Amino acid sequence: MALSDFVYARTGIRINVDSAGADQDSQLLVTTLLVLVANSDGGISPDESIRMVEMLRSRFGIKPGEALDLINRASDELAHHTELEDILKTAAGELSLAHTEDLMLMVLHVISADNRKDAAEMKLLAALIEGLGVSDKTMGRAYERYFADQ
Repeated sequence: MALSDFVYARTGIRINVDSAGADQDSQLLVTTLLVLVANSDGGISPDESIRMVEMLRSRFGIKPGEALDLINRASDELAHHTELEDILKTAAGELSLAHTEDLMLMVLHVISADNRKDAAEMKLLAALIEGLGVSDKTMGRAYERYFADQ
């Protein structure tokens, strides 16, 4: 079963392929995980929303309204469906090393968007690292890129 089919069955979210050519699975996985991270501390702050829109626009070449719509739909659906473990199991074998590093960089940016390090966000970051099998080397590169952006 493709990741997009799995997540659609769990969340009802369907994403169209964007003009930059990213596949549906990539858009859906990244958006779902970013929304979960942003929402892990009890809600998505305006700063987190802005950061996610910027990253989705940059990563997938979509318009701001499309990115915001994607975030809103993912947020609405994930309020009722948060099977992170199942999503991670499905995703672990489908992400390339480069995509995993990019995803972790995006997660770090979402966590830092509101200038607070919440325990729930840190716990979810650890779960993502473990569930996706992110190596120390890959995570180290993501941290290097994150701090280079600051």
